[in-house]
Amino acid sequence: MPPRLPLSALVLAGALASCGAPSASVTPFIASVGINGELSIAQSMGSENIKTTFKDLGLDENEAAVGGILRVGFGGTELSVSGYGVDFQGQGRVTGEFNFEGITIPAGADVATDLGIQMARAMVTWDVIPLGALDLGLGIGATVVDFDVKLQEIGGPNRIETDQLIPIPLLAARLAWTWGPVEMRADVGGLGIRYEGVEAAMIDAGINASVDFFGIGDLVVGFKTMRVDAQYEDDDADIDTDFDLEGFYAGLRLGF
Repeated sequence: MPPRLPLSALVLAGALASCGAPSASVTPFIASVGINGELSIAQSMGSENIKTTFKDLGLDENEAAVGGILRVGFGGTELSVSGYGVDFQGQGRVTGEFNFEGITIPAGADVATDLGIQMARAMVTWDVIPLGALDLGLGIGATVVDFDVKLQEIGGPNRIETDQLIPIPLLAARLAWTWGPVEMRADVGGLGIRYEGVEAAMIDAGINASVDFFGIGDLVVGFKTMRVDAQYEDDDADIDTDFDLEGFYAGLRLGF
């Protein structure tokens, strides 16, 4: 199975990119993230894909997530690198049979669910409309999603684990507007890809407002949403999932 994506690698990549840059900022943040969507795990041949919602699997509570955003400005060009990780745990019931590597969790079985998602995104955008307080940029980028799910049948021996690293290229846009001490900003990226048994599409968007925080930095409050639709093969199984991650976040932006 692919390795988990370390958030430290994201931070290091951003730090290297900022060397010698004329302007840069870093924003550590904490978020409250919830998940909605569905999941099915079925044998590649002879098994029907019946999806179970994450709510049915017991993942109906928001969880805390820690992440960061690093931005580097090169005149009219901006490099933005961001990421966060979140873990969901709960107990629920599968509404469709799950099959993986010869292991079957039957429909209607109670399960303990552990779902970990880590996300890293990099975008490069170029100014298209720099008009005083309004700034519009368009560009390209990529997102990598690490999707790690564990299902343990309660009162039974059956356990399923699957982990997949999914890279997705992006078309990206940013829009910023400054009004006095307040800055509003929106970022969006999305696209789809198909390769080596993986088919995935996503849209990733966020909006935030920031204001000076006693001269220390800028207080940032925002909302993030990410929708992923992915089908992939892991050993002899087909995994099909679509999910939305969304929630509010707050952080402190430090410029240098």
